[in-house]
Amino acid sequence: MSSTPAGWYPDPDAPAQDRYWDGSEWTAHRSPRTWQPGSEAVADSGRATKALVLGIVSIVFCGLFTGVPAMVLGRRAQREIDASEGRLRGRGTATAGLVTGAIGTLLSAFAIVLLLGVIALGGSFSDLDDCITVTTQDGGTATTC
Repeated sequence: MSSTPAGWYPDPDAPAQDRYWDGSEWTAHRSPRTWQPGSEAVADSGRATKALVLGIVSIVFCGLFTGVPAMVLGRRAQREIDASEGRLRGRGTATAGLVTGAIGTLLSAFAIVLLLGVIALGGSFSDLDDCITVTTQDGGTATTC
């Protein structure tokens, strides 16, 4: 007779999962190992914080140069946090970095398209400046381009 009460315990055959002990023997029921509160220190994800900082900078200053890295780091941080089974915090921060990076990138792309449009339109309007209007002797006007 065993003195161990029924419950979920680390599987002796596979340490990465838990197995149910019914009080007298191991059952066939298995579950992925879950993190237990208090068993390990909880920390914030460094990638999530970096993603948020880069995302904010992309909105304020640089756009594409920091927006794309913010999105990449934000997504990696989300995956890292999800895989940590609760040992890492900061999923909201990672998501905020991803979103601010996307906003900064879109604003930067919009500004580039707008600038190219202004340059293209400016070139077409500059052709109108080459025309000369002259008043003729009989009081009429003549325009030459």
